[in-house]
Amino acid sequence: MTLFKSLVSAPLLLTISACGEVTFLAISAGAPVAGVVHGIITFCGNAVASPELRLRVQQDRPEQAHAVDARLGPFTGNPDGSYRVEVGPSFAVPGPATVQLEVTSARMDSVAQGTLNFTLGTPAHDSLRLDADLGIQDGSCGQL
Repeated sequence: MTLFKSLVSAPLLLTISACGEVTFLAISAGAPVAGVVHGIITFCGNAVASPELRLRVQQDRPEQAHAVDARLGPFTGNPDGSYRVEVGPSFAVPGPATVQLEVTSARMDSVAQGTLNFTLGTPAHDSLRLDADLGIQDGSCGQL
């Protein structure tokens, strides 16, 4: 096998040699990162059965090939109003990302927001809890 063929067949591993030192540089198009978003959707304290949700994930870090601005979903929650979604958008890198929760079944955008720290690999190591009370959001609940 020629030197050229062996270099081409190497799995994106480049060896650089300078002044007698050898360094290995791994080139990756993007390793998978993940995080979990979970919570409960209520209306004036009562569970909203099987809410339809979307998540907006935004991340813009210097080491990224492309900034992330992704809408994920829709997802359907559980009958008790709870939901749990593992997210890992394309081009995301380890580190903080802004996550916005949207409840599409109630036609409400951005009912809750927080920061999720993406970590390499799955299953996800970090989670973000985003609860929302839709009645309080739109002013439908009575004063206590």
